[in-house]
Amino acid sequence: MAAGGPVEHGFPHLDTVRSAVTALYRRLSEDGLRTFAASVAPAEVTFGDEEDLHLGAQRVARELVRHFRLPDARLIVCFREMTHAAEVELAAGPEYFVELNDRFRTHRRDIGAALAHEVAHVYLHRLGLEFPTTAGNEILTDTVTTYLGAGWLLLDAYREHGEASQKLGYLTPEEFGYVLAKRAAVFGEDPAVWFTSPQAYTAYVAGRDRARADERRAPLAAA
Repeated sequence: MAAGGPVEHGFPHLDTVRSAVTALYRRLSEDGLRTFAASVAPAEVTFGDEEDLHLGAQRVARELVRHFRLPDARLIVCFREMTHAAEVELAAGPEYFVELNDRFRTHRRDIGAALAHEVAHVYLHRLGLEFPTTAGNEILTDTVTTYLGAGWLLLDAYREHGEASQKLGYLTPEEFGYVLAKRAAVFGEDPAVWFTSPQAYTAYVAGRDRARADERRAPLAAA
């Protein structure tokens, strides 16, 4: 989690991102992916200031568990001081303990984004889909979260306002935009309508341009 620090930009992980999308198709098949045609709706993960912190976090976690088709999984959410945005204990289940950074006590609008990544970890754990390295697995998790309809939350959590700057996840903002654009092309969505962060929209446009450039490269140039 970059909080107030420099944010990496560009497309440094693009090869791993493409490998992650390929691995997801091979594991789920196109028919399986079609069951994720609808993204997480903003209303499902909206977190008001008046809502109880812990009850609200559990509610959002349940919505994300439902989105990832994990009906028997139960997330126990708590908060503590830590470096990362969140961590999940990948045990046998059905209960999974998720710790969120204390920062989210006062940045509740981004709890859904942090939980989306952790629920995707549980989903991949159950699928048995993983990459050889920790870094590769985190890129895989961000890519799967986004391609399966919950990663727009991670991009929308990206904001640059001096000390209030924040970016969640391991993909760059532009890479999140790239994966979102790839998903949008398949499912006919326009994720731009959900963004509340202007920087998120800018990153999405940059990623969309890169995704469209793929279609002008061999072997798709004449398709």
